[in-house]
Amino acid sequence: MPARKLGEYTYAELKELLREGVDSAILPVGTLEPHGLHLPLATDTLIAEKVAELVAERSGALLLPALPYGVNTGLHGYPGSVRVEPDTLEKIVLEILKSLSSSGFRYVLVVNGHGGNTQSLDNAARRAWLEHRLAVLVVDWWVLAREVGLTKEILGKEGGHAATDETAAVLAFRPDLVKRELYSESSIHVYKPGVRAYPSPGTVINYSATEGGVEFPSSETCRRFLEAVAEAITSEFEKFREGVRLLREGSA
Repeated sequence: MPARKLGEYTYAELKELLREGVDSAILPVGTLEPHGLHLPLATDTLIAEKVAELVAERSGALLLPALPYGVNTGLHGYPGSVRVEPDTLEKIVLEILKSLSSSGFRYVLVVNGHGGNTQSLDNAARRAWLEHRLAVLVVDWWVLAREVGLTKEILGKEGGHAATDETAAVLAFRPDLVKRELYSESSIHVYKPGVRAYPSPGTVINYSATEGGVEFPSSETCRRFLEAVAEAITSEFEKFREGVRLLREGSA
């Protein structure tokens, strides 16, 4: 079914949906920061929002508006970067989760599009469960895609910040925002464990020295990649909800 967007319902309609058994919501979280010379500043938010929409279609959960601001560090200072402090993000996400709990939701999926957000989102999710018994699953979409083999299998790459995986994800649904003619390998920086730079000397950050330049896959490949990511996250969310249900029923 098409994704059902929480913000488009009246409170009376939402109350009826909850009464009928809808108990899950999805919150996309991104940020504004540079992504090479070829991708938009809102890349992390746009991808998280689209992935969340695809998961909402598959899971029946209600989709919340995306939270477009996050914790930027190494790329802060480049034009267009908008940064919030880690505790600020944690607090606002926790308040959102508390509000969802008080409305009657029992499960929330947070689709994260930005690595700088991870710790704040983990903290908020942990507190939502410990303090409010709201079950929250946080997924860094690009990490899951890499760990389950989708990035390498479909794109032939490992991925990175503003690299082939994020480029393919944006190409899948907003190709008009991808400026291939502006891409330059001069903006590539390779992440090295144990070495940190503030600011990063490049806005395309590869996870390994063997990744090479950014590729621009075909439209079909990009769509297949994004759909596969959504399927993988949906599967994780379904397993999570079932496990928590068993826990609440005392059967786990």
